[in-house]
Amino acid sequence: MNKHLIFLILSLSFSTLCKSQNNQLDSQGRRHGYWKVDFEGTFDPKFEGNFEHGQETGIFKFYKKGFYQHPSAIMEFQEDTDSVQVTYFTQSGKPISEGKMLNKKREGEWLYFHQQSDSIMMKEDYRNDLLHGLQETFYPNGKLAEKTEYSKGEKHGKSFIYADNGQVTKELTYQNGKLHGPATYYNVKSEKTMEGSYLEGNKFGTWKYYSEGKLEREEDY
Repeated sequence: MNKHLIFLILSLSFSTLCKSQNNQLDSQGRRHGYWKVDFEGTFDPKFEGNFEHGQETGIFKFYKKGFYQHPSAIMEFQEDTDSVQVTYFTQSGKPISEGKMLNKKREGEWLYFHQQSDSIMMKEDYRNDLLHGLQETFYPNGKLAEKTEYSKGEKHGKSFIYADNGQVTKELTYQNGKLHGPATYYNVKSEKTMEGSYLEGNKFGTWKYYSEGKLEREEDY
């Protein structure tokens, strides 16, 4: 047999042995201790972390195939709770988002970050992996860009859109994901441009239109 082929087989066997020695099982066949698993056919890590008799504990790092300089996600498991703290990262190691997961579903507050700065881009609240509560979006300078209420994954309640000078440009009302209720629009000078009501996503009733803050015309729908 070719000596180079023999060396390759021995190297792969030794690598497999080392992996099996690092990744231990307890007497009941459950993962226990430090584990590191590579992508199949590579030496690139897929994930690494510690198990306590089959249960994840502490910090786990997950990687994208071919990008192992920085983890794509870090999960922190804690005792006596099913809630897991999760942070996702770019390939350069900059955080994308962070929050908690419960039974692999987003729960509670999640934060998303601008990629050109360290400032928060968005705050969201989740219940059972659905948006539920207030969603806030921010400009890179930290000023509020949008504030919208959600219920069970759909816009439901008040929604405010802001210009980068802080002026409200849209004040809307939603019901079950559709525009429904009073709505008012402004320009960046704080002058009202139009107002009226929606009914299940369509303009309804009398709408008023303004020019330079003065009533210009009315239309009925």
